[in-house]
Amino acid sequence: MAVVVVVVAGLLHAWRNTNVLTGDRLCGGLVSAEQADAVLPGAGRLDARGDGLGRDLTDTVCSVEKSSVVLGSGRSFLTVEVREEQAEDLLGVDWSPTPSRTSFFSGEATGGVDAYTGWVLLPEKCWTDRPVIVRTSTNEPVPDRTSFAALTTGTAREIAARATCGDLPEKPGPLLAPVSDEARPVTEGQACGLDGFSVGGQVPRGTKVLEAGQKAPAGLWSCKLTLDDDSRGPIRTDGFMTYTASQDPLLIAALRKTPDASRGRAPDGRAADVVKPQAMVLPCAEGGHLYVASQSGMQYMESRDRGADLPARDAYFAPFMKAAAKSFGCAAPAAG
Repeated sequence: MAVVVVVVAGLLHAWRNTNVLTGDRLCGGLVSAEQADAVLPGAGRLDARGDGLGRDLTDTVCSVEKSSVVLGSGRSFLTVEVREEQAEDLLGVDWSPTPSRTSFFSGEATGGVDAYTGWVLLPEKCWTDRPVIVRTSTNEPVPDRTSFAALTTGTAREIAARATCGDLPEKPGPLLAPVSDEARPVTEGQACGLDGFSVGGQVPRGTKVLEAGQKAPAGLWSCKLTLDDDSRGPIRTDGFMTYTASQDPLLIAALRKTPDASRGRAPDGRAADVVKPQAMVLPCAEGGHLYVASQSGMQYMESRDRGADLPARDAYFAPFMKAAAKSFGCAAPAAG
């Protein structure tokens, strides 16, 4: 009898505090239990809600909880959802994860992760009116971004396979992390790591400028400039100006589906697809395309409200576009 009690107690412990009795996959097979366990911090048992693909692809939602009865172990959560998104929003300043703090990956899989959120762009055959992504999020910071990117990509692969709308790899390519954890002083004449890019005359006189983002060039890239002044809270967090660029073919295809996109001219005279003001897709003489965009932050607006003599928003885009085109190897095609 004592042996039976011990066995039952052992099984109860294993069921409540470990994943010994958990299946290999969760949420109707969409999520790897091993990858979810690696992403969610701490020890405990995984419980999931969600039963495979939704009736419509964008109805797909899955949640995974890790918990334990061990004192002080706490609970952590992972949410997976399939969403339609405008492509420019994926690199926009209001998007989570914030582009300048994101570790991007590009190539066979297109996406990014930070400590709390990840996304992968599904293949073009999965799209309808707008591009479709798989988005993952956690309530606790993940211990390892590489594992988080692998989970997000692996889940997107399974979703695309079940929806029979394209192929994705099991894991993404190398992650391009921000150059540093904290914003760093701008190097004049090489702002954001772009040769010939200067902020002189474009910020309030005498103000120190900080930059944050990934090393250029890259498949997906972003750089946020922040004034090191007395601004606080959301104004400082939003920064002064954010620049983004991408040569990723799938993201470029998604950008071209933007409803208001139109043909126009870049500041250097080449024909371009204008996604919105201060955002366009450039053709490159070397082949392929380059997306470039600039977006002002709350520090820019506050500085103007305080009386700083700053250029109009358009004046920030042209020098960035020219410096980015040079650094990313996107010369203007020959006329004609």
